[in-house]
Amino acid sequence: KIDDPIDAFAVHGACGAWGVLAAAFFDWGTGADYFNGWNGWSCVSNDDGCVKGAFNQAVGANFAEVFAIGGWTAGCSLAVFVPLRLLKLLRSDDATQEKGMDSAKHSPTKAYSMSA
Repeated sequence: KIDDPIDAFAVHGACGAWGVLAAAFFDWGTGADYFNGWNGWSCVSNDDGCVKGAFNQAVGANFAEVFAIGGWTAGCSLAVFVPLRLLKLLRSDDATQEKGMDSAKHSPTKAYSMSA
């Protein structure tokens, strides 16, 4: 079971991936089969003019970027969390978990006090 109480994956992972992909999907400067990238409203070009099919290459490159970022993140996370888990430093004791980390470790509880 994955514990993600602050929705870090939803905010940084999913929204970050969508931002990378949306940059390519909504690049509509010249037309649907062209790509503008860093060129503003002029298309990616070579000596013959605008490169036809560059949009598909850009979308493919952005998908590759998402997978590369995911792989990098997974690798770095494994390098940190696997040793912590093997050394039994990743979890708090059962009593603290039962009480809740907020009330056990984070004091004062002003953020959760609803009586004012």
